[in-house]
Amino acid sequence: MGLALHTTRQDGRATIAARGSIDLHSSDELRSRLAELVDGGEREVVVDLTAVDFCDSSGLNVLVRAYKHARAQNATLTVTGAYGRVENVLRTTGLDRFLIGGAAGEGVS
Repeated sequence: MGLALHTTRQDGRATIAARGSIDLHSSDELRSRLAELVDGGEREVVVDLTAVDFCDSSGLNVLVRAYKHARAQNATLTVTGAYGRVENVLRTTGLDRFLIGGAAGEGVS
């Protein structure tokens, strides 16, 4: 299964709902969408991974780079809905500490 992305905007927040797998073949699409939102002036971006069943290192790289890019633009990027294998990989890598819930004051340098 590939990756489908659906963007909604509500109450000053842009949410990207992802469905499928985030891997080497699909991560560029997510990267482009995230950059488009932040560069377009969105200040709060949420990536909903509820319907994502797999995320490899290229997907993690996209999320980390988008997080850093958002911070550089005085915006926030958080992840919600991660469960199962996706949640496990975020926790194992420690990325959950700053991506899930957007803990203030923490980050990746």
